[in-house]
Amino acid sequence: MLRTTLELAALGLIYFAISSWRTRDLLPADESGPAPAFTLQTLDGATVTAESLRGKTVLLHFWATWCTVCKQEFAALNAAFDRLGKDEALLTIVADADDAERLRRFAQERQLRYPIALADKRILRQFKINSFPTNYYLNKQGAVESRDIGMTTRWGFRTRMGCAR
Repeated sequence: MLRTTLELAALGLIYFAISSWRTRDLLPADESGPAPAFTLQTLDGATVTAESLRGKTVLLHFWATWCTVCKQEFAALNAAFDRLGKDEALLTIVADADDAERLRRFAQERQLRYPIALADKRILRQFKINSFPTNYYLNKQGAVESRDIGMTTRWGFRTRMGCAR
């Protein structure tokens, strides 16, 4: 029993160390102020701003169409989007946003139901995006509550969004 406990503790410590190392260059999880302001266009032509998301727990999911790991998350993101509460929002932000019509086809072919915003270089710089997928979880005040890099499951998205309340 003690050995199992120590092994689980060691695994937890290793996971924490790797997660900390991978997110070291991202915006800090800091409730003292809002995440960077932004204004983006979505594939359906709507405008979304950081201010328009205030009052909601938000998952900002940065991805790219060429990212193999990102493609593995499409079903989990659809599921997370389908289960959003009235005080929650999911906004995915695609980095390779140079051809909106290509992206519309890409999203339609893969049956992506969630909002997809077109990134510009400014937002990628503001949120310090250097790898994909990268997630920021914002609390209702718009501050970064948590962040991660790499593949996330349905359960992971839901759990982290719940923690950002």
